[in-house]
Amino acid sequence: MRKTIFEQIKDRISFASEIQRLDKLINDPNGIRIEIPNTLFTMTDNDFDIKYYSLEDFFDAFMFKTWKARGTCISCEDMREALNLDEILDSDDPTFEETISYCEYVANLIKLHDRAELKEGVHFYNTSVTVAIITNLNSIMDWLNQEMVFFENEERVLITEKNAAVTAVAECVDEELAYQIVKYNHYTLKGDISKKKEILLKLGSELEPKRGQLNSKLGDNIFFMLNNLNIRHNNKSKKDKNYKEYVAKMKKNKLEEWYDELYQMMLLAMLELEQVERNQKINELKTHF
Repeated sequence: MRKTIFEQIKDRISFASEIQRLDKLINDPNGIRIEIPNTLFTMTDNDFDIKYYSLEDFFDAFMFKTWKARGTCISCEDMREALNLDEILDSDDPTFEETISYCEYVANLIKLHDRAELKEGVHFYNTSVTVAIITNLNSIMDWLNQEMVFFENEERVLITEKNAAVTAVAECVDEELAYQIVKYNHYTLKGDISKKKEILLKLGSELEPKRGQLNSKLGDNIFFMLNNLNIRHNNKSKKDKNYKEYVAKMKKNKLEEWYDELYQMMLLAMLELEQVERNQKINELKTHF
């Protein structure tokens, strides 16, 4: 039985731990810094009185009741209860849906908090805590091949699948390869040519014995790129028999663009192979009619 992309990745990543970390961050009391001029608040002799809020407390105090997407909830605590978020956080093994539900809650807080309207002259600033929230949330999105989509009129962030091809391929290959396929898209690999090269090599090894089943043009292009873009062979050293001057002079960012193109082509090839198996099943079905 096939495992979903979530089931495959969670063998390597504890999503229970990840969403618990997020919850600590959105409740960190140093999340948002507010500066209030002395003309509005005179308890100190300084130019400003400084206050700090957690992201959740800030959203609750200055945003929640005017938020279009709050439904009938009256506070962050009320919404947490309506969405069963605390039960999700207490789980040692949250489901994909539960993980996404919690992440959507955080995504809305972080996306919309900067729309808060404070008194004139009062300013608020993000801190390193807020940056950490965004970083951690993006990591979870990358691992699950999801992205945050903001709907302006509804004032709502929804989490949706980033690249249907990535998910489809990851769910029809073994777990090790699935992890590599998802990892390629992770933000930490942007600019990391050597890591991307390693993944492309693994995908190439997977496709090699099945090359004859591929559309000939697609297969030819994939293996041309594998052999000539400094992936399988050293195409940059003049001493090597596989030296290609064009590749040797190619800028790193351009080479990475070609690697990304090759990655997409390999996903297409794997989907094509999946269709070959599907066609065989359909042909068998036809024999009964």
